[in-house]
Amino acid sequence: MGKQVWQAQDGELFDTEEECLRHERAALLLGDMNNNEQYARNEERWSLQKNFSRSFLGGFQRIENFWNYAESFRTVADILDGKRPDLPKEVAVSPKSKKKLLPASKR
Repeated sequence: MGKQVWQAQDGELFDTEEECLRHERAALLLGDMNNNEQYARNEERWSLQKNFSRSFLGGFQRIENFWNYAESFRTVADILDGKRPDLPKEVAVSPKSKKKLLPASKR
């Protein structure tokens, strides 16, 4: 018998629905963080420290900057772990958005 896989909206395949949802939450979060017009608003909405998005995406140039944002890293981890499913956007679980794929032998 073949193995069941889950396909995210971007086409990535996963062994479990949980992994698939985690991937989609991360994609949504990074997309919102990378929005040059809305990043400050999103930081406020998510209770992240000011300019965390810019430092996170641009790379921390000094180790002190990395540690200064420890609280924001905790918040991001909670979002990615699904502890705050309302942020950045709720990832809906519906048959239309998640596809159960048949094993390759049955396609």
